[in-house]
Amino acid sequence: MILGIYGFQDSGKTTVLEELVRALVRKGYSVASVKHTPHDKTIDCEGKDTWRHWKAGSDPVVFSSRTETSILKHSRSKPEEIAALVMREYRPDVLIIEGYKEGIFPKVAIGNVEPKEGTVLVNPALKDLVHYVESEIAVERVLAKLPGLDCEKCGTDCRGLASAIAEGRRGIEHCKELSSVDVEILVDGRRLATGKFVSSIVDNAVRGMLSSLKGYSPGKDVEIRLKAKKRSSKGRTTRKAR
Repeated sequence: MILGIYGFQDSGKTTVLEELVRALVRKGYSVASVKHTPHDKTIDCEGKDTWRHWKAGSDPVVFSSRTETSILKHSRSKPEEIAALVMREYRPDVLIIEGYKEGIFPKVAIGNVEPKEGTVLVNPALKDLVHYVESEIAVERVLAKLPGLDCEKCGTDCRGLASAIAEGRRGIEHCKELSSVDVEILVDGRRLATGKFVSSIVDNAVRGMLSSLKGYSPGKDVEIRLKAKKRSSKGRTTRKAR
């Protein structure tokens, strides 16, 4: 899950983040975090090799040592872009973003600040904050197993069913569109909703096509990537060369 923590300067945001991270890690969760500042600051230093790489035209620049790997991107990124990158590449149980007041993710307000849209808690006690995060992680883990159709054949939408399953009130078998084959379709990093019919068609069609190709082994995971098409100068659609 993704959680934002925001508030005025010196309101205690970082302290809350530290306490939350420690509590979650002790419980066995993997945690990643992002620190945002409204100021024009950089952790790079003028004259250092990484700075010289950037001034020569490299962006991003990666600093690698035996103890650290740092990716320095010298341009502004939206919080959603940062979150998508971290979640895709590192897959933490929870990503905590400190400082961003905006963004389409749940947020916690700290200090005497006007709550922004998406705020779920205001100056919570640590135990309440941990409980909220754990509950959301449990729901998201169930959601990842559901088709995401929101067909309501089970009597509610997918999130409602996931919440009921996470709380032990219902079982995954209550999903009427749960497929027996594990098919996941992503477009631009986002999963498309699929049910029994679509999953079965895709699985059978793809495996049937691959069965005639050298190197295919039945029973193995299959991953196919379709590159985005781009238009030529004359408006015709062409495929990118691979």
